Amino acid sequence: MSGKRQSVVLPFAPREWQVPLLNDSAKRIVAVVHRRAGKSTALVWRGLKVAVTSKKPLPRVVHILPFAVQWSRTGLWDQAVRAAEAIPGSEVRKASMSIRLPNGGIWQAGGADNQDSWRGGYADECICDEFDDFPPSMIALVVEPMLADRDGVLVRSGTPKGRGLLQSAYDRARTTPGYSTYLLDYRKTNALPPQAIDRLRQEMSDEEFAQELECSFTAPNSGSYYGKLLEQAEAEERICQVPHEPTLKVWTAWDLGISDATSIWCLQTTRAGEWRIIDYIEGSGESLSYYVQLLQQRGYSYERHLLPHDASVRELGSGRSRTETLHSLGLRPTRIIRQHNVADGINAVRMVLPRCWFDATRCAVGLRGLRNYRREWNEAAQTWRSQPVHDWASHAADAMRYLALGVREDEGRKLADPQWQSQYETSVPAVGGDSRWMGV
Repeated sequence: MSGKRQSVVLPFAPREWQVPLLNDSAKRIVAVVHRRAGKSTALVWRGLKVAVTSKKPLPRVVHILPFAVQWSRTGLWDQAVRAAEAIPGSEVRKASMSIRLPNGGIWQAGGADNQDSWRGGYADECICDEFDDFPPSMIALVVEPMLADRDGVLVRSGTPKGRGLLQSAYDRARTTPGYSTYLLDYRKTNALPPQAIDRLRQEMSDEEFAQELECSFTAPNSGSYYGKLLEQAEAEERICQVPHEPTLKVWTAWDLGISDATSIWCLQTTRAGEWRIIDYIEGSGESLSYYVQLLQQRGYSYERHLLPHDASVRELGSGRSRTETLHSLGLRPTRIIRQHNVADGINAVRMVLPRCWFDATRCAVGLRGLRNYRREWNEAAQTWRSQPVHDWASHAADAMRYLALGVREDEGRKLADPQWQSQYETSVPAVGGDSRWMGV
C-alpha cells in the first residue's frame, strides 16, 4: 500500500476470494458470503485501504455493524487497532472508535442501533456489514445522504437471514448497470476445511446449514419465530393480493413508539375463520395525530383499535395517557391488551398465522419484520436465549402479538354465543374466487 512518501506493508494476507472484494471499484457493491469466511475482516482491511490511499481531501470511511457493541465482542476492533499500529503516523482514538491515518483520512467504526448519530456526517465509503439486521429505512434516510456530495461508495454485506434486506439489495444490484455482486457459498471460498464443514453439517439443521453455509435466501431465518410459518404461507399463495372488503369491519393493532417506530396492522376476519391482513403502517418520529389521520384516510369501517397495556399510563408532561389522546383525536372504540408473557403472545401469533392471508404490497414492510423477528444466540452457552432480539423487527412483531391476543379473545366470546354460531356468512366474496376463503 503506497502513502505519499513511503510504502507501507500491512500484516494481512488476503484469501483468494477476498482479493476481488478488496479491489472492487464499483460505486455499489453487494457481497453475500457464507458464515466464517472472513468477510468482516476483509471489509475492515478494505476500508482502511480506501481511507489511507484516497486522493480526496480528508477522506472518511465508515464501517457499520448492526450493534456498536459487536466491534468489541467479535474482536474486529482489535484487528483494526493492529492494522493501525502497522501504519506509521496513524492515531487510534478508542473513545470515538476511529483511526486517524497519516494522510488525514479517517476510518470510523460504529453501530446501526443509533442511526441518528450518523446523520449530518459524510463518507467516501460506507460499509454496512450484516445488512439484514439494519433498520430498513437507514440506507435511504441516513447512508445515501452521507455519500451524496462525495460521490461515495456503498458496500452491503452479510450472510442471508431469509428474504430480507440483503436479498432485496442483491436482486436489485444484479440488474443494475455498474453495480457489483458476490454470492459466495462455502464451495466457492474454500475458507473452511472439509472437517469443519462436516462438523457444522452435523451440528446444524438442514435449513440452518443452507442459510449459513450455502447462502440460501429461502431457508427460514435461523432463530426466527415465524420463518417457517411464513414460508408455508408463501408456498400456499397466502401472501398475495388481498383487497379491502367493504362489508367487513377492520381491526387495528398498535405498537406505540416514542423514540422509535410505531407499527399498526389492519385486519378483517370472516366467520369462516380466515384472517385477511390488508394493510400495515409503520413510521418513526411522528405524532399520534399523524397515524389517526392515515387510518381515517383509508376509508375503513373499524371494529376496534387494540392498544398495548402501557398506552393507559399517564405521561408526566401532559397528565394524559396516550389512549386519552387517541380518543380526543377520534380514534374509537379502543381496547387495552393486558400485560402478558411475551412467549404466550408469540405462541398466539403462531396459532393464527396458518389462517392468515397477507396483502403482499401493503404489508411488505411488516412481513419483513415478522420474518426477521428472532431469538438471540448465546455464544457462551451454545443455546438460544429465551427472549427475542429487540431491534427494528420488534415493532411489527409486537403489534402482531397484540392483534393475535385481542382478536382471539373476541373470537372466543363469539364462539360461546349460540346466536352467533347459528349464523353463516354467505355475503363475503372469496379472494381470487378461491373457495378456501369460505371454509367450504
